Amino acid sequence: MRFKKALFCLLLCSGLVQPAMAANEVVANENAVQAAFLYNFALFTEWPALQNNQFNICVMASMPVFEALQPFKSKQVRGSRVVVSQIQTASEALSCQVLFIGQSQHAFIKNVASQIGKAPVLVVAEESSFDPQNVIITLVSQQGRIGFKINNTSAQASSLTISSKLLKLAQLVY
Repeated sequence: MRFKKALFCLLLCSGLVQPAMAANEVVANENAVQAAFLYNFALFTEWPALQNNQFNICVMASMPVFEALQPFKSKQVRGSRVVVSQIQTASEALSCQVLFIGQSQHAFIKNVASQIGKAPVLVVAEESSFDPQNVIITLVSQQGRIGFKINNTSAQASSLTISSKLLKLAQLVY
């Protein structure tokens, strides 16, 4: 039942951004949708053992998404309370279960990926000109809607198991 509710929320959130809205509303809603996606990606992904009874969702260089994630601090993932953090360096990413990399840090994605290595960190970024092998989930914005692509090969190499329900919703799985 919990998965159905989360899946419904994920589907609902993907339709929140409408092109007819004012530009500021679209940006605000896009950040809220991205935050909802990050939380729902966590619900539909399995990690090896979680430590310290906390689930870390980290944001690198995207203050609007960081702020949009604040309501999720009262939630749980796999029985662990959600902690939302903003990080500055690639080495800090090792403490994260989910890492969102903002557009301004895309030049450093390869460095972040090399620091993380095969650690179980779900790396998510907005679509750009980076090498998609360094990101597990890529958010794609098209015609006012947000979708996503999943690099399941990289997820498995990082000991992450992405639910088949989430894989079915992806625009592309590779």
